[in-house]
Amino acid sequence: MMAVDNRSLSAQELNADVLELCRGIDQMTVLVAEKTAVLEDNRSLTELGYPSITAYLMNVGRMTAGRARRFATRVKARLEAPGAYAAWSDGRISSDQAAQLFRVAESVPDAYRSAEETLVEIVEPLSVRDTARTVEYWRQSVDGPGDLDLESQMIRRGVSLSQTVSGMRRVDGWLTQLAGQALEAALSTHMAPPSPDDTRTPRQRRHDALEEMADCHITHENETQVGGERPHIQLLTDLDGLRGIAGGTHETVDPGQILDVETIRLIACDSSISRLVLGPDSEVLDVGRKTRVWTTAQRRAIVGRDRTCTWRGCERPAKWADIHHTDHWASGGSTTVDKGVLLCRFHHVLTHIREAASRRRRTTG
Repeated sequence: MMAVDNRSLSAQELNADVLELCRGIDQMTVLVAEKTAVLEDNRSLTELGYPSITAYLMNVGRMTAGRARRFATRVKARLEAPGAYAAWSDGRISSDQAAQLFRVAESVPDAYRSAEETLVEIVEPLSVRDTARTVEYWRQSVDGPGDLDLESQMIRRGVSLSQTVSGMRRVDGWLTQLAGQALEAALSTHMAPPSPDDTRTPRQRRHDALEEMADCHITHENETQVGGERPHIQLLTDLDGLRGIAGGTHETVDPGQILDVETIRLIACDSSISRLVLGPDSEVLDVGRKTRVWTTAQRRAIVGRDRTCTWRGCERPAKWADIHHTDHWASGGSTTVDKGVLLCRFHHVLTHIREAASRRRRTTG
């Protein structure tokens, strides 16, 4: 197939190839799970120097932790859901359909064992979406809508936070009823009615509210200290990065995630700055005192003047707002009260995006 010119194929031929390739992907996924299972059964993983299937696949398969864990779940499913595993191995259901059955086999094992044959038969002709709906309806019929006793909730509770290749984070998990209600209440206080030109979806507004809450937590003066400092995000950048020029250093100190220069400029707009002077071999020659970009007096003056986010139609209170430089200090602008305005985090990000687009247009003519 790699040697074929795809543009020379008809729609029917391309469709047949894609179908065959998708089936092949599933078959190879089964083979990876089966061979990995043998490595685990023979205790060969330890011999190879790996503590778990997840660690093994992250290294040899160059997988993310989340994808490697999903493979580990499939290996475990051989014993917990043999009927679904066999249907997956035979190609009667896809990998994503099998994952839905493996999930309920783990969550309600006793009920699943007696219903597995029927469930596999029902989902076999369905799409992945309908499989997920069918399996979840069945789970609720035997496990209830989630009104678990407190002890069961405490056992099931947990939140996973995994980093994708692009640097974004994926959040997944289960909250106890009390934690869920607390989170919903906290999010609602940060989700003010959208302004007329706010095109964000409810999911995006919920994300921005969660970011506000995290930002409030790590900047609050009375928060618990870690390593002698309040919780914070520590960045390392050079002067070019602050000026919006990529190619140098612009990353987090821990865990060393590279950020785009516009994110660096956004954070530097209202933060604490320390100067590090490095020698030719990257040895630290001088460390300057940490100072706020905006002084406390300047912040008070700007808050007293603006009161809320200054974006048209937005009235987010000052305590949830950043101070934005109308002329960024890293580009030679002054840090004076008349050059600073209050913007909520959403509109602060939007302003930097538009400013970056404007700079690109000027650069390219």
